[in-house]
Amino acid sequence: MLTNQWKSKHLGMWELLFKVFEKGSVSRVADETGVDRGQLSRMIKALENEVGCELVERIGRTAKPTLAGAQARKEILPLLESLDKTIVDLTTSQQLSIGNIRFGAMPGFLQTQIVPLIAEFQKLHPKVTFDVIGDDDPKAIMFGQSDVMLYYGPNNNPHLVEHWVTRSLFIPCAAPSYLERYGSPTSPTQLVDHAGVIYNGKVRPLSPALVKGSLQETIHWKSEIRFNNILLAKTAALEGCGIVLDMPLHHCYQEILAGKLVPILNGWHIPNLDNYIGTTLEAHKLKRVQTFIDWYVMRRREIEGEQKRLVQEKFPFIVY
Repeated sequence: MLTNQWKSKHLGMWELLFKVFEKGSVSRVADETGVDRGQLSRMIKALENEVGCELVERIGRTAKPTLAGAQARKEILPLLESLDKTIVDLTTSQQLSIGNIRFGAMPGFLQTQIVPLIAEFQKLHPKVTFDVIGDDDPKAIMFGQSDVMLYYGPNNNPHLVEHWVTRSLFIPCAAPSYLERYGSPTSPTQLVDHAGVIYNGKVRPLSPALVKGSLQETIHWKSEIRFNNILLAKTAALEGCGIVLDMPLHHCYQEILAGKLVPILNGWHIPNLDNYIGTTLEAHKLKRVQTFIDWYVMRRREIEGEQKRLVQEKFPFIVY
């Protein structure tokens, strides 16, 4: 509801006044807009009182702008047009796949998996732009400046709309040079004689045990080297520094197929985790966000399905 003060700052009131100038009649504008005729006349009078001059000149039954009214129309009409354009742009951006998406994920995953997908998506939807935020801390992504975020879940956060994507496959592996020198363990109990390459970042908790079906064994190492970045852990494994138990398939499938990393432990692995893509409640309403999420889920399932197929053809024991 408009207050009795500062009516002159309400653009909607000026818009009605300019309609009166255009139609030449208070009555006609009142009928077309559904505004009470008396209320419209009082509104115009209130504007005149507030600005301190007459805005409407009445010649018989015709209403025309005074010099002050014409000046007001010249100065204020562009503001109304700009407001109308902004409203149309906002409405259109919610209904169509245009506009910006603030996207957050883990740096390693962004670097190797997401950047190519964003480029692929923009070929289909060139009017969607991205602000990409890399952070190893899921909480920073979820409660930071992101509309869409990737994480292991579910998070069960009432402020997020969560979409299940895939189930992560973690591969215990080591470089051929390490295995030739120290041997290839076939069970978790043998890890006590080996060096472990450990990922201890914030993206996911460090698993204390390996599983195989209903069996479970606690992990014990002879020595450890820890990294808070999964790609650094991968580099250490490739250099023969030790065994990495929890290398995500998407980070190592190419090296496995090329023989640079070798899966070990005959099906023992750390427990699987589920991959989620989440959005804020507000962002979930946007057409561009819905379009991206649907496309992303489809592509990740295609990509990871192909990665698993290729690796399992070479190493059939990787079936979990």
